[in-house]
Amino acid sequence: MTLWPAPFLSRLRIAHFYRKFASGAYISTAALLLAACGDNGPGGYEATGPGPEGAPRTVFPFTFDGPRLARSGPSSCVECHAKEVAEWERSHHAKANRPVSVDLDTPAFTPTREIRESGVTYRMEKVENKFWLEVIEDDGQSERYELVGVIGYTPLRQYLTRLEGNKLQTISASYDVLNDEWVDVFAGEDRIPGEWGHWTGQGMNWNANCAYCHMTEYKKGFDFEADRYESTWIQQGIACAQCHDGLENHLHAARSGGDTSLPPLNHQQIQASCAACHSHRDQLTADAFKPGDKYHDHFGLSLPAQRGLYYPDGQILDEVFAYGSFEMSRMGHAGVSCMDCHNPHSIELTLPVQNNMLCMRCHETGHMDAQIIEPVAHSFHAEGSTGNQCVNCHMPKTVYMQVDPRADHGFHSPDPLMTKELGIPNACSSCHTEESVDWAIEHAEAWYGEKLARSRQRQRARALDAAYNYQPAGLPLLIELLEEEDIPFWRATYAGLIREYLPDPRAANALQPLLEDAAPLVRERAASALLFADPDHPKKLDLLQDASRLVRIAAARALENANHPNPVESTQEEWEAYLEFNADRPHTLLIWANRAARAEQLPELRKYIERTIQLDRANGQIYHQAAILLSTAGLNKEAQTRLFEGWELAPRDPIFPYSLGLLAAEADDLNTAIGYLEEAVALEPDFTRAWYNLSLAYRHANQPEAARRAMRRAQGQP
Repeated sequence: MTLWPAPFLSRLRIAHFYRKFASGAYISTAALLLAACGDNGPGGYEATGPGPEGAPRTVFPFTFDGPRLARSGPSSCVECHAKEVAEWERSHHAKANRPVSVDLDTPAFTPTREIRESGVTYRMEKVENKFWLEVIEDDGQSERYELVGVIGYTPLRQYLTRLEGNKLQTISASYDVLNDEWVDVFAGEDRIPGEWGHWTGQGMNWNANCAYCHMTEYKKGFDFEADRYESTWIQQGIACAQCHDGLENHLHAARSGGDTSLPPLNHQQIQASCAACHSHRDQLTADAFKPGDKYHDHFGLSLPAQRGLYYPDGQILDEVFAYGSFEMSRMGHAGVSCMDCHNPHSIELTLPVQNNMLCMRCHETGHMDAQIIEPVAHSFHAEGSTGNQCVNCHMPKTVYMQVDPRADHGFHSPDPLMTKELGIPNACSSCHTEESVDWAIEHAEAWYGEKLARSRQRQRARALDAAYNYQPAGLPLLIELLEEEDIPFWRATYAGLIREYLPDPRAANALQPLLEDAAPLVRERAASALLFADPDHPKKLDLLQDASRLVRIAAARALENANHPNPVESTQEEWEAYLEFNADRPHTLLIWANRAARAEQLPELRKYIERTIQLDRANGQIYHQAAILLSTAGLNKEAQTRLFEGWELAPRDPIFPYSLGLLAAEADDLNTAIGYLEEAVALEPDFTRAWYNLSLAYRHANQPEAARRAMRRAQGQP
């Protein structure tokens, strides 16, 4: 007897799980630690540089290619570009990564320091010119790890240790430079070994998550079969070659009297180089981005359609860095770029913000059609006061990693009413901590009430909040915003959320025109939704051959998720290359496992499942996904074992007794099935699928009254 389509979990698409990894939600990337819209921190050390000539290669070398560095590095560029190199040398880019140094790191380890977090004590000490992390359990057992590298400059320095497989891990105990103390960047989260985000886990692996944005010409070099990294780089830190292409030819021409011009880049191409690192994104190619390339041909940007990254109005919530916020802003849409405010070599601001000079350069003159603003009249705060500074209201800072304040680059308006309605922070209350939210609302409404009431920012907040909470009212709100929106990054956000209302025809009708949108990000979101819903969509071939790799990869992913073949060989090759590059991510391993399950390649299936669990063995959902795949291959006993393992990790999650109930029913064990399904609805009384299947089980067990009661609950009736 089967109460539902076999295999038992065929309706619970694996795609919904691994998409979290594909979009980067679980990636804990070490920040570049730039001082955005604020003063630079105090000096500490010079730009990362090579060791003495002829010195032996260390376990964490400055370069893997000295000759290449000599032809494209700062030591060569300085001959003609002394000013630019001097500016770069004091930047956080120059100091983004380095080997440990007795001179530079001794103060952090002297005297021996200790902090306690997540049930263990971390001891950081220097012994005979080496630096060590000792992890001490409550029973006195301990493990020691040699620290070989450093990420960041100020306000935080994170240290690296090497684990088996050449895996460099970013330890969570980190040095707060300004306060001369150690903190755990995940204090209070009680991360344990086996979790994706524990410092020994894949989420804190430097090779996969940090190095690309802290090194010059980095190559990850992951070998799946060996489970090992052979990563290489030209230089530690971010140097000339990371932002300028063609330097070797340029240097040769400069020394031989030839044409020294570099390939010209427009502001979008320059912005793409910044965005490659200053964004929360999926990586589509194998470290292949070069200056001048299009961002969307190499990266998939995360947007507010993904819960947990932004507040519903677009303010930063998680570590999303700057690019997404900036491109969702009116300033980004108007064509303002990073270099309009930041010196490209020092990364310092080009004008001060304390007296509003940087902002008023445009907002006093109307440059680039900027709104003319008189700061005192606009802010209702006296000149020179905290509330009169543009950045304090429109670029509020959020502290990440315990000590690192980051400015929001979305340029939102404070809206205390949304704080009261939806829990979204506002700059007024962040400053006036002694006052109530109602007090802030009273002033904001008196000063800006009409403007806030008609603002798209407030409309977005309410629409996205409704969508985040799966409210039916969210769909018409999103469609209305979509029809009026001129910023592509917001259109893509609406499309990503409208997708969740499929197969509602209103959602499909709203998404259909977006397949022709001029913006790749919008086409990508629409393609992901419509091709997954209908793998034979009339536009399938067009999407698989789109001009943007982002759209092509999205189309290939949608077909893969739907278990449909990709008829375009070149796009399938791109998709396979994407998977190969991301073989150290659960989403790739689950795709490969799904292929193996459908092909009944059982040894391969088990291998991919084991490797997936190895990456996140403390996550119950991993075991649930494993059970889906094992059941697909007919391995129901093994599926049951994985469900029990996951249930032990997440005893309050109803998906485990529900799934065990379905398995038992498929084995014609009705009494056991009923028991598990009853437990599922006891854990989650609104679990309609469980009530529905429990009703069917009762009916087959000749319990008609119980079956009727369960069916009423499945239909939302008491």
